Amino acid sequence: MPSNLGNQPWVLSNHERKLDVESELVVHYIPPVFEYKADRAIGVLGDDSAAALTKRTEMALRAPIEYDVLHSYYGRSLFSWDDLNKPSPYPFLDLKIAHQMGRKVFFTFQGCDIRMAARSNVRNPVTCCAPGACTLYRTCVDHLDAKRVTLIETLLPLADKVFYLNPELGHYLPRGEFLPYASVEIDAVTVTQPNTSGRIRVVHAPSNRSIKGTDIILAALDIVARQRPIDVVLIENMSHEEAMVQYRSADLIIDQILAGWYGGFAVEAMAMGKIVLCTLRERDFVNLPRDFVKDLPIVNVDPLNLTEHILSIIDRRSEWPEISAASRRFVERWHDPARIARSMIACYKDPSRPFILA
Repeated sequence: MPSNLGNQPWVLSNHERKLDVESELVVHYIPPVFEYKADRAIGVLGDDSAAALTKRTEMALRAPIEYDVLHSYYGRSLFSWDDLNKPSPYPFLDLKIAHQMGRKVFFTFQGCDIRMAARSNVRNPVTCCAPGACTLYRTCVDHLDAKRVTLIETLLPLADKVFYLNPELGHYLPRGEFLPYASVEIDAVTVTQPNTSGRIRVVHAPSNRSIKGTDIILAALDIVARQRPIDVVLIENMSHEEAMVQYRSADLIIDQILAGWYGGFAVEAMAMGKIVLCTLRERDFVNLPRDFVKDLPIVNVDPLNLTEHILSIIDRRSEWPEISAASRRFVERWHDPARIARSMIACYKDPSRPFILA
């Protein structure tokens, strides 16, 4: 709660229920683009009527009473929202009440909810937090970074446990622990191995072109297309079902090149046994389990030499079956929502224990 960004809370909640835990995803609204599900949507996007605000307030006040654990996503609570011009007069009051009542409070951060744009820009030669990369960079530096610092310093000390999905965020969350994506139903995805002969189908599916580095990716693929037999498919403005058909027909999938980590799209692709290319920032690997790093099958590409890296993996086509099998094994070991839910429940029962994948 109260935001289902990337579908992580919905899939995880479903698997918690399968393990006989009463788990419910409550959100402020269902996002119109991806239409991710929730057990309970309090209202609709942008509705700031008196009745709508009363409904949100009533749910936020009931939550600490109804639930033993409040697990907040994307740096928000039921008493904080992002879709209304009227800011909440009592941000995070529900979590503060829950803490005072002895309820357990968990946070999972996903990226821009806690990433310090100015610091990321300074510490990383390549980052989505840069002028010309993200359109919100100036807003983050001038306003949002300060709010993130306040959140870390004043609210997170009340939390029983803090997770992050992107290892860069570990540099900003001293009490945080890495949590693998649990947003894909691995067992529902069948393997469709890449072709080892014929024309090569390359798929890129940006949810945000500037953050994903799409212009750089397309420019590199344009050069590659003059030298190798490839077809480039750009997935935009499609339903998830339509996009999945395109993913299954892919040989190579390029995720993103500026964020330094992969997203849920890459997890779906690896579950299919596809060859995934993405920029992985190795200096952030200190915030990952050693075995996780050792198992990573993603082809790590440098955005400054992207054309050469794409040509290199194309010319190593004989290795694709091995990478494909390793990709499927990786998601089965590290991204299985059933295993992650089992480990999460253990942490709910005893937040002092570290998150160890069951």
